[in-house]
Amino acid sequence: MKSVIIQGIKGSFHHEAVTRFFKDQEVDIVDSPTFNSLVRQVVNHSVDYGMMAIENSIAGSILPNYSLMTKNKLYIGGEIALPIKHNLLALKGQTLEDIHQVRTHPMALLQCENFLDNYEHWQRLAMDDTATCARNIQDKQMHGVASIGSKLAAQMYDLEILAEDIHDVYDNYTRFYLVGTKPIQVKGFNKATLYFYTDHKKGRLSKVLEILASHELNLTKIQSVPLSGSVFEYSFHVNVVLVNENYDLYYKALEELKQATQYLVVLGEYIEDKRPVYKEQEQ
Repeated sequence: MKSVIIQGIKGSFHHEAVTRFFKDQEVDIVDSPTFNSLVRQVVNHSVDYGMMAIENSIAGSILPNYSLMTKNKLYIGGEIALPIKHNLLALKGQTLEDIHQVRTHPMALLQCENFLDNYEHWQRLAMDDTATCARNIQDKQMHGVASIGSKLAAQMYDLEILAEDIHDVYDNYTRFYLVGTKPIQVKGFNKATLYFYTDHKKGRLSKVLEILASHELNLTKIQSVPLSGSVFEYSFHVNVVLVNENYDLYYKALEELKQATQYLVVLGEYIEDKRPVYKEQEQ
């Protein structure tokens, strides 16, 4: 059985990401308090893979995790674009009138401000992660205290859902990467993540973008990250999707990119996880 380490504990959104990625496969999920600890255990081969959040559709990129991947030479074996649906959780038998305090991850508090503003008398506490807060409410029988988290957390820790889908923005997604210490072969891949840096000659970066476009590679993201050991110099993470899955053009592009950059590595070749497209409601 493969082992996958997550940031947080079971019942977290990282746990949901693993479940969605591996579907019906049985995996051993290992908890980690921080992303640094997660990466360390992957690098030490204590586990097979790590599942790591990399960006949110509202909050943007998680820059430290980009740096963790490149510094530790981790490779991407796949992605999951997980819809983030927040719910208000409390002990069974509690009602909204009983609540006086909400404790959860600071990002969850920010993403549910409109709902929370309806209850101005509630104290808001920013804590480590959503699932741990949910578990603590049950373990310590914390009456009058609620958490914000997933339906999975409510199920795992036997909590009541006092209010569903309380997030401000409905179309809220977090992208997660499955990472490992070796390149992960994915049959029929249609997306790739490249990492590179160039010299500072005029037009170098535009040349890279030109190569991608001329080889029918759809650029879906470019992320600059400070280059370790340099001052105000940057490396780049680029996500590209293969148009019509034309592998010949893709490999030709890689050869040209090697000539146009000082350093280039393919961090992963995998299958794109497309989020659902919701039709606008009729007015």
